[in-house]
Amino acid sequence: MYKSDFKRFYKKHADSVYRFLFFRVSMNREVAEDLTSEVFMKALKAFASYDPKKSESAWIHTIARNHLKNHYRDTKKTEDIDDIVLGYDGQRVEDEIDEIRELRGHLAKLEKKDRQLLEMKYIQGFKYKEIGEILKKSTGAVRVEAHRALKKLRQLYESK
Repeated sequence: MYKSDFKRFYKKHADSVYRFLFFRVSMNREVAEDLTSEVFMKALKAFASYDPKKSESAWIHTIARNHLKNHYRDTKKTEDIDDIVLGYDGQRVEDEIDEIRELRGHLAKLEKKDRQLLEMKYIQGFKYKEIGEILKKSTGAVRVEAHRALKKLRQLYESK
């Protein structure tokens, strides 16, 4: 393993991992940043054993998902509203939180497989090919399912 390989790997996946964690820690930037750093520290330690035949994105997101589970297990889930809005425009943050709550509400109404697919594509930033590898489906099938799930989500927005 070379430092340049991991540096390239980090630059390619850091934003996606951060977004994945950010939405799962109630948009707490500080916690998401800390968890992202910890995930990449674990990845660095295991990078020499990474099998390049496997999807990089799937590998790092598996580490992130497992680390997030450990985080929830090890900490109580509490939030201080001052920590969320400190230093930010309160109205803008409130509007963003409302939009995300609305999206989460609509996503919760979808079937689990549709919700998972949309989260992987649009929140976690996976490519269709990577989703197909993870779900053991063809890229074409994943595209069709994502299109149908997105159509269902649009219908939920239009029916409110």
